[in-house]
Amino acid sequence: MQVAWFFTLDGDAACDPHDSFTTHSQGLSALANVTAHELAETITDPRGLGWFALGGRGENGDKCNFVEDTTFVTFSNSSNWHIQAEWSNAADLASTGYLNRYGEPGCIYHP
Repeated sequence: MQVAWFFTLDGDAACDPHDSFTTHSQGLSALANVTAHELAETITDPRGLGWFALGGRGENGDKCNFVEDTTFVTFSNSSNWHIQAEWSNAADLASTGYLNRYGEPGCIYHP
């Protein structure tokens, strides 16, 4: 069984997606952002034994930490969420993604 634990994200600058584009509270926006980040990592590496970038750059979600723009993810109930981009090897190879903090062009959004 896999589990995840999140601490209180209200006011935590490291988890804040700086969502000034929707009406969600800072805490709820942070929870959505961190959940998307951790879910992407869990899907790509459920046991923490697989893909990990060299040089301390972490898992796929870590490579795109703080890569946020005005892109939203819209759910079937029409609610919009502002979350970070996630890493894509294909986007990096094609140089089509957003640049991460290391200057690598592999960060993308999935609507």
